[in-house]
Amino acid sequence: MGNNLMVEKVSIIMPAYNAENYIEASIKSVLDQTYLKWELIIVDDGSTDNTAKIVKELLDKDIRIQYYYQENGKQGKARNFGISKSNGVYLAFLDADDLWLPEKLEIQIEEIQEKKVDLVFSDSYVFNNDEAFDISKKMNIPSEVFYDKTSVKLFLKGNRIPILTVLVKREKVIYVGGFSEELDIQNVEDYHLWLKLLISKCVFYSSNYILTKYRVHANSATSADKIVHDKIPNVFFDLLQLYPSYKEQIEDELKLRFKLIYKNNLFTKSELAFWIKKNTQYLSKSHLSFIYLFLNFFMPTKITKRSLMYLLNA
Repeated sequence: MGNNLMVEKVSIIMPAYNAENYIEASIKSVLDQTYLKWELIIVDDGSTDNTAKIVKELLDKDIRIQYYYQENGKQGKARNFGISKSNGVYLAFLDADDLWLPEKLEIQIEEIQEKKVDLVFSDSYVFNNDEAFDISKKMNIPSEVFYDKTSVKLFLKGNRIPILTVLVKREKVIYVGGFSEELDIQNVEDYHLWLKLLISKCVFYSSNYILTKYRVHANSATSADKIVHDKIPNVFFDLLQLYPSYKEQIEDELKLRFKLIYKNNLFTKSELAFWIKKNTQYLSKSHLSFIYLFLNFFMPTKITKRSLMYLLNA
């Protein structure tokens, strides 16, 4: 590392749920880091397999590893619990089925300090359970600094940040309230956090380095694209409440999202009506009116109108 860089502690947050098949390899990828000043906080999210046994066997091998158990509360709650136990200057996140390359932390510490930014991220390799690499990158994001309303508009169009690639200032995450624990935002709670940080004037830097390996398997948290598409509108509705000054940008993206959902047949009309009913408790009358006007344009049926008018008047 450069002589003028500070050696600060990194708190690595690892939620784990029934991860007996993968967690040992994930922990080893942390132990293999060339940057040594870290703590690994593992939060067992109510596992019913041998996850706890495997982790506890590793605790004696390195005092930097900590283990905590909580009743199943999903990833947002597990990550927040881990953050509450952390004391590093920076936070990094590694799910219990993914891997880091050895230079991950060392390179990112240099980047976050030299670039004077709040968060660094990068692309990631993809591999399956046979350890076969997909040499194509996941998102193909160029090296760039993101910091303004133009950047917010870009990120509203999609999650460009694989969470396993992130290094971020802990104080910034705490300032915006950490991860959402709402069930209707789980599986996209990381995307929700990145948007809160960016809207709150945090500066992001995307690196050219590829320092992580994202494992694809049947139980991956975001393996079901339909679930993710289902929950992204909830992210935007929450942001509308938190950041009214971004109302126009967020609502413009919501219009595009609902158009995409309908165009790609991700939901049938009945499924979409069910989604609206399910989320009525989280939406204001103005938001429901917005959805009604949108769907009235794209789905001008009497059933749609009657269903939505019922919700608006409930």
